Amino acid sequence: MRVGQGGTGPGPHTPDGSAIELYEVTPVHGEDQLINAAIDPGSSILELGCGTGRITRPLLACGHQVVAVDESPDMIARVTGTETICSTIGDLRLDRRFDVVLMMSYLINVADDAERLRLLQTCALHVRPGGAVLLQQQIPGMLRGPAVMENDRRRLVVSDVEELPGNRQAATLTHTIGGRSWSQRILTQNLTEEQLSAQLTEAGLTLTDYLTPDKTWVRAQLA
Repeated sequence: MRVGQGGTGPGPHTPDGSAIELYEVTPVHGEDQLINAAIDPGSSILELGCGTGRITRPLLACGHQVVAVDESPDMIARVTGTETICSTIGDLRLDRRFDVVLMMSYLINVADDAERLRLLQTCALHVRPGGAVLLQQQIPGMLRGPAVMENDRRRLVVSDVEELPGNRQAATLTHTIGGRSWSQRILTQNLTEEQLSAQLTEAGLTLTDYLTPDKTWVRAQLA
């Protein structure tokens, strides 16, 4: 995951600084449509790092069966209408496999090779043969600063960006919505295609293709 170094702003926060109220008001940006188009109708989905259910709800509305997992009790308490599990991703061990294992929010870009391997091993342990692991990754150049992105509803400021050894980056993200602001310091790592492929292989997976031209969405299967 993008390891949080602390967060500020209204409402409760998870240990890594993620603001729960921010997640609750963050809209869907077409991720549900992209995922739905890439998988079979009525798929069983294990969603790792579901947060407050921003993508869980539209996937359920599309007719998929979703098991939602998050390590934050405060986050998972906001997810309703489906099975939920409070667990860290690396420790999750269910005695069942799914058509699709979904891990979004750039969790694959955790700046720790051992932790990333644990995340991918959990994906491999829970996808059925012939099923798909869908990953959303940060790509080089995506995290730039200082930068301001805004529309009529929200404003995002990226500041204090640090380029660190090992293709790692640190930055402060400040979101403002409806007059309320939340800031979080994050640490993340960009992966080359060779690095990603190698770690997928180590976890028992193989990279099959990309769902988007910019390669931010990756599909993998059991090797």
